Amino acid sequence: MAICDIILLGQPVSGSYYDLSSFGAMEYISPLRANIGSTVGLFCAFFICFGFWHLKRVFEPVNPKLAMLLFISLCSVEFFGGAFHAAYYFISNTHNMSAQANFLYPSTVDNFKGHLEILSYLGVPGFLIGTILFFKLALNKRFPAWFRYANPLILCGVIMLIFMVLPAPIGGYLKPTFVNLGLASMFLLSLKTA
Repeated sequence: MAICDIILLGQPVSGSYYDLSSFGAMEYISPLRANIGSTVGLFCAFFICFGFWHLKRVFEPVNPKLAMLLFISLCSVEFFGGAFHAAYYFISNTHNMSAQANFLYPSTVDNFKGHLEILSYLGVPGFLIGTILFFKLALNKRFPAWFRYANPLILCGVIMLIFMVLPAPIGGYLKPTFVNLGLASMFLLSLKTA
């Protein structure tokens, strides 16, 4: 999924150049990048749920019901993440068609920004619930003490802060990947505890 974010949003700028969701970079997405990145991103959003299934299996011995709720809440994040990535295709192609027709138009990103922000916000409750459940389940003595801090919120936050200070051109390519690299880090660290 991180590769999809680089294809979709990567620009040769610093990590702090665009806002948190890199909405500004969407105006520079070519139709080819939008086609490849959004299609592959949708498939990857589905496959990330297998990583959440692994977490469910890791935490099942502690509390099966909370482990299932962890799985459901984190999968809901990918549901909205997939919808968010699918929207990149339409924004890119609409923007490029309007630019070719030389119409006076408000930025296509501005027209869709509210919709994309809603999709982003709808993923936040599942992300926060998943983080709280991860922390609660990882408090069990069967896991090392450091594992409770390998939760989605902390890992995504640390990676985002690192990527935001990276200079151009590296920061502009890596910053859009912070959520997916945070989740990948969480999956890798959970393999050490399984």
